[in-house]
Amino acid sequence: MKYCKKCLMPNTRPGLKFENGVCIACLNYEKQSSTDWNERKNELKKLCDKYRNSNKDGYDCAIAISGGKDSHFQVYYIKEVMKMNPLLLSVGNIDWTETGKNNFENISEAFGCDIITFNPNRKVAKILFKKAFEEIGSPTWYIDSLIYAFPHNIASKLGIKLLVYGEDVNYTYGGKYDKEKSSAKFQSLNDVVKPIIWEKWLEDNELTKKDLQSTIMLTPEQIEENKMEPIYLSYFVPWDTHHNFEVAKRWGFKQLIHEYKREGTIEEYNQIDSIGYLLNQFMKYPKFAHSSATEIGSRWIRSGLKTREEMIPVIEEHDKKLDQGIIEKFCTFTGISTQKFWKIMDKWYNPELFKQDTDGIWHEKFKVGINN
Repeated sequence: MKYCKKCLMPNTRPGLKFENGVCIACLNYEKQSSTDWNERKNELKKLCDKYRNSNKDGYDCAIAISGGKDSHFQVYYIKEVMKMNPLLLSVGNIDWTETGKNNFENISEAFGCDIITFNPNRKVAKILFKKAFEEIGSPTWYIDSLIYAFPHNIASKLGIKLLVYGEDVNYTYGGKYDKEKSSAKFQSLNDVVKPIIWEKWLEDNELTKKDLQSTIMLTPEQIEENKMEPIYLSYFVPWDTHHNFEVAKRWGFKQLIHEYKREGTIEEYNQIDSIGYLLNQFMKYPKFAHSSATEIGSRWIRSGLKTREEMIPVIEEHDKKLDQGIIEKFCTFTGISTQKFWKIMDKWYNPELFKQDTDGIWHEKFKVGINN
């Protein structure tokens, strides 16, 4: 297990490349300082002008949002800076926090935008949360799939050609497809959402293909056929999640800290719409030995908010913690016991990175920031 020399991301992150001991996420962040952002902004303006008033008095474009800090920044930039008339497309949560609800409502009120929201099928969600947790270690596969599929599908049906996403996850944070690009046409390949395993999930007859139809996003070929142009805003403007948070606050975005104090995280402004959803984020820890604290801490290091040395003890303390509220909400929603929850969790711990004692507790074989 090797760590980046500059931040604290390990090489266990799937697809993360290193050059001379530095991860591609750090290298790509550094590229922002030499990028001609005025030129990129002009590129975006030309693109917006191409679609401005394309639907006469209707929507110029669509923006895929959750209602969080990055969503606020996206809508701010497209509506207030580019002066477009966007339709906002979102997928609802199974268990909203009050803060998440308020932020979602705020994004419409602050910017004066219409929102179409897809509310997940709760019966299907209960079945798939359990199946995905046990079989692929990605409990929120269903919600993640909807988040990717719904904006494409509804924009296509409404005839909206320009569809705006936030960051290119593979380029910004590292992954298999880490070449910088403005087009989000191949977003389905970024490995955030695993491919559907139809046969396995349909074999017990709890679900049908129709139940999963809403999770299927358009293929790159279908996107081209519909003459759609999905883009990443992060290609056109400097992308820093903490900066996005600071901008979002100026437009009424609120942190979770006044409602709920989470274990295992080091901030209260990222992925705060749902507590249970964070199980997916924690699952990176048993599998890859890094989770929320590592990811956020590494972002802070890149942006100069913290040093690598400052973040090592913070990550050691927080990354291993699984919030009790996450367990309770997941078990209550899926109907499994706490004991079964931990039995399933045990199968996802990587024995090369962890060892289990006689009482079933897992312990790290690694030291944060130290190459093994």
